Amino acid sequence: MKRLFLSCSTDGQVHMYDTLGQRPVMVFEPGSNEYLTSVCWSPYRATVFVTVSNNGNIYIYDLILSKRVPSYVIDYKAPPAHLKQMVSNKTAYSIAFNPVVRDFLAIGYHDGTAKIFQLNYQLSQPKKDEVSTLRGFID
Repeated sequence: MKRLFLSCSTDGQVHMYDTLGQRPVMVFEPGSNEYLTSVCWSPYRATVFVTVSNNGNIYIYDLILSKRVPSYVIDYKAPPAHLKQMVSNKTAYSIAFNPVVRDFLAIGYHDGTAKIFQLNYQLSQPKKDEVSTLRGFID
């Protein structure tokens, strides 16, 4: 559905918009007391998107599984004490799906580091009812 797009902000919400409308068709609030820094649709699954927070948490939505809450949450895990840098900030700023290996997801952090996560099979393989699920948001 090329008419839908996502935005996120420091109010901790992800808004889904229809390009033909002025108001969000859906609002998602994955966490509490944190702000969202990036959101990205999966290039492989039309109903999957990922958002990240200033706490370093990763929220993965699969709209086929739930239209309200994240289907998966990856909590930020601090590096071991001997690897910690002087900066204690753990803000995640960017999201990238691997264009070759469908189940790899990269998250970029404040200090220039990145973590690679392997998604489960269901999040990286297209499903036949995805387009109709998305149409349900705009009809």
